[in-house]
Amino acid sequence: MNFKDYVTTVPNFPKDGIMFRDITPLIRDGKAFNACIDEIAEYGKRINANVVIGPEARGFIFGCPVAYKLGLGFVDGILSFIKA
Repeated sequence: MNFKDYVTTVPNFPKDGIMFRDITPLIRDGKAFNACIDEIAEYGKRINANVVIGPEARGFIFGCPVAYKLGLGFVDGILSFIKA
């Protein structure tokens, strides 16, 4: 699945020169959101992650379900995986 198809670009928002990437269409579509979480979780499995870390709103939106799927803890911070 091409997740870019579910991300809208809003030019000059919130100010001129910024290209805001709106993930609302991705998280609104159940199949796309599930596929995205599954793909991130597979990456976590491949690297043997032992915790999921996610920053700000987007990190929570994606990080929490990934942590749940992997049976791992979630820490707020920069979205990344920590190897054991």
